[in-house]
Amino acid sequence: MRSTLVGALVLSASTAFACAQANLWRHVSPDAGPQNLQTATLTSAQLKSVDYLLRHQKSNWDCEGPELKEMIEGLRFETIPVPGRQAVILAEAPAGCARGGQGSNGAMWVIRFEGATPALLATPDDFSGWLFAVLPTLSHGYPDIVLGWHMSAAESGLNYMRFNGKIYRSIGGASLVSDDAGNPKIDSGSK
Repeated sequence: MRSTLVGALVLSASTAFACAQANLWRHVSPDAGPQNLQTATLTSAQLKSVDYLLRHQKSNWDCEGPELKEMIEGLRFETIPVPGRQAVILAEAPAGCARGGQGSNGAMWVIRFEGATPALLATPDDFSGWLFAVLPTLSHGYPDIVLGWHMSAAESGLNYMRFNGKIYRSIGGASLVSDDAGNPKIDSGSK
């Protein structure tokens, strides 16, 4: 009796998870990405604070010494549109130690500035790959973001990121796949 109840609970939970995943991806267009944002120009004080912040941040990207300096100097900055907020920046690593060999998957940071003072809202430990889409849905005032991770010419992993009031965290995964004609489709694994 107990094992039947546990089995029913597990089946119910997995069904609920599959439905939640399908609903999460329903409003994400397979044609959304890759998305380009408006280039951001940082002040010299902001650049200096980003340099300091990234040099003192632990990361799973293996950049040290001259490679770290080159990576920081080559960062690309773009503005993430956040209603009612001014300086929310996506920083993307250039080719090199924090970007994969093909140049598509790389380290990214979301940084909120208050003047020259930065706060990390996302780090490459959970936030890496390439920007697929900034969505209109908001959580704690910040947009949901979908990241891509190139796996092959016909498939990319997608990671649905949501701001939890402190930092961006993954709340779901899917695959972006193309058929033989090159038509993209998001497969969340639920039918």
